[in-house]
Amino acid sequence: MRYPSVLFFYLSTLSYFVTFVLYLLHVVFHPHPRPLSPPRERGDGGEGATLGIIAASASWGLSNIAWGVWATRALLASVILSGAGVIARAIELGNASQWVKVLLLPLSTTYETLTFFSWLIPLIYFVMERKFQIKQVGVFVTGAAFVMLSVAASPSVAPNAPTGVPPSLQSYWLTIHVLFMVLGIAFFTSGFGATLVYLWRRYEKKLFLLFGALLAAIALTIFFVIPLFATLQPAKMLAAVALFGLLCAGFGGLLLFVHREQRPVAWEFLENIEEMVYRCNALGFPFYAIGGFVFGAIWAEQAWSRYWGWDPKETAMLVAALVYAVYLHARLTWGARDAGWRGGLVAWLSVLGYLAVLYAWIGINYFVSSLHSFV
Repeated sequence: MRYPSVLFFYLSTLSYFVTFVLYLLHVVFHPHPRPLSPPRERGDGGEGATLGIIAASASWGLSNIAWGVWATRALLASVILSGAGVIARAIELGNASQWVKVLLLPLSTTYETLTFFSWLIPLIYFVMERKFQIKQVGVFVTGAAFVMLSVAASPSVAPNAPTGVPPSLQSYWLTIHVLFMVLGIAFFTSGFGATLVYLWRRYEKKLFLLFGALLAAIALTIFFVIPLFATLQPAKMLAAVALFGLLCAGFGGLLLFVHREQRPVAWEFLENIEEMVYRCNALGFPFYAIGGFVFGAIWAEQAWSRYWGWDPKETAMLVAALVYAVYLHARLTWGARDAGWRGGLVAWLSVLGYLAVLYAWIGINYFVSSLHSFV
């Protein structure tokens, strides 16, 4: 094989898929973190009863397997394989660019960013899982890692041939800037996965209604609000602002209605999941904000002779950081006084923040012309 890193990432892809299946089995057979009792025979007799007892016994046998333990072991093996791929990629880049050899940070292209994230995000989640013992989030994290490596395997999307780094980007500040940003995004990703688990437990079937309304509001904003506002015509700009306010009010009203109608969730680990969401977002925010606003500004001044230029990616990053700042403020103020706010309503700010981060990271690269589109 031409590049050893490709082999390691190929093995990691298979390993993450197996890990994803193991976490999925854990969610299916251990939906609630409490021991299950073996099925007891009932005296109603008959062939149907016998088949029912056999099926129940088989189900209990599968439920008795420690899927979560095996999933965690497989996750550790996947992280090790992916880490070996990252190291191999750094060595390959060093052969193409002496500057990269000094820093050993493979983050100069989309391929390297995806493969680096496929190692860093599961690694951070592994640490969080050891602390909070919440394994359901592993379905999202390992699934995301598998998708990232699958996309990276497509040469048309992310070519894997090592290339040199442009002279304008050869700066230690760029390395620090990118490293802090990816650390922040990695923490946000684990926090988003925990948020999905929390909302799933909190709203159950109504979660599909809420996510459908949220995605519809986002789609209308992208296709109607932003084009109207971009015309720079006062009447259309006012219409865009009014439409955006209407969409926000509509989703907020639906969320309040569903939240108030929701019955209390009798799950003892619900608060533990919410605490994991808060810790991940609280740890990710300083990395993301400092990496973007401080280290990014220093590097931008060296590369483009200005600290801030309202570039689309800079603006999108600012919006994402503001959403997470509002989340942390709401969690520490309203959430401290009202468990209902902390439990369900504040969690949606975590969802909005992560969607903004995804747009700033991926959306700008492929849909908007930007100075940062090379990443």
